[in-house]
Amino acid sequence: MISKGEWLLLLGSTLVAGALYNHYMGHSALLIEIVMVAVGCVLAIYAAKVLAVPEEEAAHGILVDILCRFFPKERCRTVIPMLGFLLLFAWSTWKIVVNGETNLHMEDFIVTLLGLSLVVYYSGPSAFADVKDFVVLYLAFLTVVFVIIWRTYYLVTGESHYEITSYAEYYTVTVPVVAFLDLLGFHVTAILELDGIGLANIIEYVHDGSLLRLGIGVGCSGLYSAGLFFSAFLAFVLVRYRKLDRYIGVGLCAGLLVTWASNIIRMTITIMTGIAYGHPALAFVHNYIGILIFVGCITVFWLLIVRWLDKKEGLGPGQAAATEAAAPVGE
Repeated sequence: MISKGEWLLLLGSTLVAGALYNHYMGHSALLIEIVMVAVGCVLAIYAAKVLAVPEEEAAHGILVDILCRFFPKERCRTVIPMLGFLLLFAWSTWKIVVNGETNLHMEDFIVTLLGLSLVVYYSGPSAFADVKDFVVLYLAFLTVVFVIIWRTYYLVTGESHYEITSYAEYYTVTVPVVAFLDLLGFHVTAILELDGIGLANIIEYVHDGSLLRLGIGVGCSGLYSAGLFFSAFLAFVLVRYRKLDRYIGVGLCAGLLVTWASNIIRMTITIMTGIAYGHPALAFVHNYIGILIFVGCITVFWLLIVRWLDKKEGLGPGQAAATEAAAPVGE
């Protein structure tokens, strides 16, 4: 069973990630975002103290376990920071010198944070090995999802980020939301406009006899949410269970389905509000209520799936952190 400290760390991380995600997507809820970041940071700091074990009892984390397959353990103190420096140098060189890009995008922040987390990996006490491993693995998976896969797809297909996300948004969000609203008796229309001007995905609805249009951007599509959950879940289970098996695969698939469904529910409620009460009410639900619906659904799912995985992996209450710290990868 997940411990108190782990729950506090998870809740704090979720609040901070949700606030930053909401702000990055341009949703104007600054006061709520500031409160979420402040509360999240306090919970995370307190959780780190709760999870800490005495220095002499602390074992190295899974990142060192993985690298020990290729290097002697004592060399990891040099290898891990060096990997961080090489990543920062390679990314900056490729972006500025090769591509001539100077603007910062989301992928730049992800790669930079990953490089910095590797550079300072040994700066903190080994008592926080699991916490540091989660941060590094989380950022590594984010890099795979939002940098490597996106860039590879673009190089292979030649499609722009605008085209890739527009088609994905249309078939994974716009069409399902419109179908769901039709089942509920609301008459709405899904439109895809690939003219390169404004948002490509449009949902038309009627309020008080007026035809209104709602644009669905990538922040509302659930693509980023799915990537964030995928990365956080894999990082969490690798640190907690030190392996990947069919039960974890089932949990991951279920989590992605819950992430998608919670976003569909959020969008459906938002549009229903617009149909009934107009655009101001829709904007309020979109900016302030939507993120709470999403975070609530994910938190409940995480509670249930961790309890289920603990039973399947044979972990008892309070056993996970101590047992996993000494277990080799893949055991």
